[in-house]
Amino acid sequence: MSKVIKGIIITVVLLAAIGGGAWYYLSPDEVSAVRAGRRDVVPSISLIGNVEGNEPVTVYAPVSGTIEAKNVNVGQRVHKGDILLSYATEKQESAIDIARITLDYDQQIVDAINKSRSENKAKVAKANQMISQCEVVYATLKLNIMALDSGTYSKDYDRKAKTQIIENDIQKMENEVSSNQSELAKIEAELKKAELTEDKSNVAKLTEEARHLQDKISETNSAISKNKRDIICLPIEGMDPATYNQYQSLQNDLETVTRLWSDARTERDTAQSMVKAYDELLGNEKNAALDELTLDEALKELEKASGGSVAPSDGIITKCYVDTGASVEKGNPVIEMQKADSYMVKLLVSKYDITSIKEGQYAEIRIGNAEYKGAVSNISQYAQTDSSGKAKAEVSVDIYTEDPLIVGMEADVTIKLENISDTLTVPNECVYADDSGSYVFTTDENHVVRRRYIAAGVKDSAYTEVISGLNESDIIVSDPAAPDYEGEKVEEVML
Repeated sequence: MSKVIKGIIITVVLLAAIGGGAWYYLSPDEVSAVRAGRRDVVPSISLIGNVEGNEPVTVYAPVSGTIEAKNVNVGQRVHKGDILLSYATEKQESAIDIARITLDYDQQIVDAINKSRSENKAKVAKANQMISQCEVVYATLKLNIMALDSGTYSKDYDRKAKTQIIENDIQKMENEVSSNQSELAKIEAELKKAELTEDKSNVAKLTEEARHLQDKISETNSAISKNKRDIICLPIEGMDPATYNQYQSLQNDLETVTRLWSDARTERDTAQSMVKAYDELLGNEKNAALDELTLDEALKELEKASGGSVAPSDGIITKCYVDTGASVEKGNPVIEMQKADSYMVKLLVSKYDITSIKEGQYAEIRIGNAEYKGAVSNISQYAQTDSSGKAKAEVSVDIYTEDPLIVGMEADVTIKLENISDTLTVPNECVYADDSGSYVFTTDENHVVRRRYIAAGVKDSAYTEVISGLNESDIIVSDPAAPDYEGEKVEEVML
């Protein structure tokens, strides 16, 4: 009997154990869950960025030349007026020497031209004075001769006709002399320039041309003198000896005046041609003025090269484009630096968060163990691609501090958004995200875990606003293992 009872007891125990195990394995898993509810949200967005100077500064090469010494390195803190780069000055010193030599040379030519020009102007004035005097004397002599000649006009008609022919020839030859004198003046001016510039081949050529013209002028003047003597030698009829002697004396005086007059005109024309030629050569005066400007510019370039590239303000060197021995062109960037009086953090913000950020919003910045206050200063209207290839908006946050921060250091930034009152929310840990957006895990009427996409709004340290996709009191799976239960039946344990 006792054996039967023991057997029954053992059987009952075994059946109970088997039933309990079956119930354990077949019953749904328990998961923690909460209900979507309405509450106030004190939202913020936490992001990570790098410290930058609030005002980048580019330093440009002040001259073209060679870098003699690089006095700074990237990351170095500098003060306003510090010499960042030194330049070799041989190029600028050579330019000054050349400019001075050129100026001295052109100035010597200008001085020589001005001296000759002044001398020839004086000759023109003197010749004009002589011409005026000769005109008066010539007119007087002509009147006296005409008075003597009027009584014998009819008898001397033939003589006068011959005289007129000879005088016409004389006039033509005088014009030829004047033309040759002008041409000679031009050649002599060119010869003077060639002598100053030591153009030996041109000096020889111009000297030969000048000699040839001088010979022609001399021959023509001889012919003029011969014709004038022929006029004097024409027979004078109808005059008594005393009248003839008086007539002859007047003719001699007239010849002298005519010669002086001709010489004065030739002297004037030659001098005027020389003045004109020197005026044309005074382009060297403009060259000298340009040479002075060139010298001034060369002196300024030396001053710039000697001063080097100087820090325009206190700051931190962020880039250096050149090294010792490098050649640079004037105006090319050589140094990048950040001003040390203000800093900011640049953040890349997703499309889900950017709509909540506005300029002027308060921010808290943490760099290591130091905390700073700040504010959103700019929201770029042009998206950038982050390291994962996603387009994000760049947001700048100014840091309110006078501390000397390290540019490039990582900073944690929390941007405080506007408070939202009485809005539908779920705990932050219940919200997930993928390329399609934000989502949570809920259970349906059969207690099966389902993924549900939502339009997430702002969030604070505990809760995320739900704009759409959920209703108040919907059950949300808050269990950390919720993704593992997707599609499975569970038993919700409400928290």
